[in-house]
Amino acid sequence: METGNGLSSYKDKIFTNHSLKNDLNSFLLKKENNWKVTANDLWFDAGDEEGIYRYDGQELIYLIYPKAKRINKQNIYRLTGFARGKNNQIWIATYAGVFGYDGKNFTIINDESLGLSYEMGYLHIRSILEDSKGNLWIGNNGIGVLRHRKDSSINFSEAQGLIHFSSSRRGDQSQAGTLEHVFAIEEDRHGNIWFGDRDTGTWKYDGKTMTNYTIQDGLPSNFVTTIYKDKKGDLWFGTKAEGVYQFKGAVFERVF
Repeated sequence: METGNGLSSYKDKIFTNHSLKNDLNSFLLKKENNWKVTANDLWFDAGDEEGIYRYDGQELIYLIYPKAKRINKQNIYRLTGFARGKNNQIWIATYAGVFGYDGKNFTIINDESLGLSYEMGYLHIRSILEDSKGNLWIGNNGIGVLRHRKDSSINFSEAQGLIHFSSSRRGDQSQAGTLEHVFAIEEDRHGNIWFGDRDTGTWKYDGKTMTNYTIQDGLPSNFVTTIYKDKKGDLWFGTKAEGVYQFKGAVFERVF
């Protein structure tokens, strides 16, 4: 688990702290960049650094992202999420872009590669998911969710008519019935993709239709911060308000 003082692990009722600062200093001294990926790797935030930590079961290794141009100078390549893909593919989401790594090659998805501009709205990534079909979903705070397939990307929110015509495509409050501020994404056991929005609740995409659920459907808040899938395939929803909720077929009910 990540803490303000580093990384801690729990085993046999004992917490062990692993200093991130020492590992960073070690990396700077060795001048190594040991990018690898296996099925058992654990990945962790590197704080204010534009990089990431990989834990291989024995040690923490600090890795620097590939150099990537920033069109929006106010944005940074600081970690906001991870996603596992097929064949040990790892997707690393940052505010300014996504770094994909398959063990050999990098894929960089950012404002430059997407051809975004100030008028179109820049990336400000808050969530990411590779679904069972290989689609990569990239949730943003402002321009909605993008869907990336192989070498092409579309603004899925825009294609679904879920960006309001008056939207600034930035951090302003969204209109009801939009999907502009996507803080969570997950796939359920049936292949439906769920999106958690900052202002408009949660949305379910069944491959054809988008369905919106809000406080009128049992959610305690329209700010959905987290969607988590457990080992059984059940989804758990966390919001800005108290409690943990599950969808019971028609409405959301509090579980904890």
